[in-house]
Amino acid sequence: MISSLIEIFFLGLVGGAVPGPIMTSVFAEVLRGGFAKSLSVISRALVAESIVALFVLLSFSFLNLPEYAFQVISLGGATVLMWLAIQVWKVSAVEEGSKEIFSFSKIFVLTILNGGFWIFWITVAVPRVFLLDSLIPSGKFLFLLVFESGWLAAMLSLGFVFSHFRELLWKKDLVSATYKFLAILLAFFALKSVVGSVGYFFILRHVRN
Repeated sequence: MISSLIEIFFLGLVGGAVPGPIMTSVFAEVLRGGFAKSLSVISRALVAESIVALFVLLSFSFLNLPEYAFQVISLGGATVLMWLAIQVWKVSAVEEGSKEIFSFSKIFVLTILNGGFWIFWITVAVPRVFLLDSLIPSGKFLFLLVFESGWLAAMLSLGFVFSHFRELLWKKDLVSATYKFLAILLAFFALKSVVGSVGYFFILRHVRN
């Protein structure tokens, strides 16, 4: 069982370290208010992911949803990502008390509409949850705890490292350029979701024909 827990923690660590919209949001918040400020985004993302993941573990593992359902979800997520990218792009300077960009509601919606998130939890996590459930009672809750611990460790580490570059980027022109770079990253993730989903439906159509 120890080896299974180590594997689960590693999966969470990798999941947190893989570049994506949440990590980009954390970096943007570090730039806006420092590492301490980014903890709010990290904690909101942790809560949002845990809620959705728990819902998946308790419900969706038994529904056997077709893959196209997740591709549709990804298209919705791409819209949210583009919206956030536009907001981040408009930031030209950082001021104390400036309007919050990454509220809990935005992060929660972003998590729900992340098709890759659903696919990962149903295809990768659920089989391991069943294995852990066979070893100990309520294994799904232990899985969630260990996985999210790994995810949190990765996010905190990367946010802390990035915070050391904050002073270097503090000049107004560098702040603006950095936010525009982060906005481009969010737009890239949106485009990636669209291309993946459209490509899936294109291939599906040709296979059926």
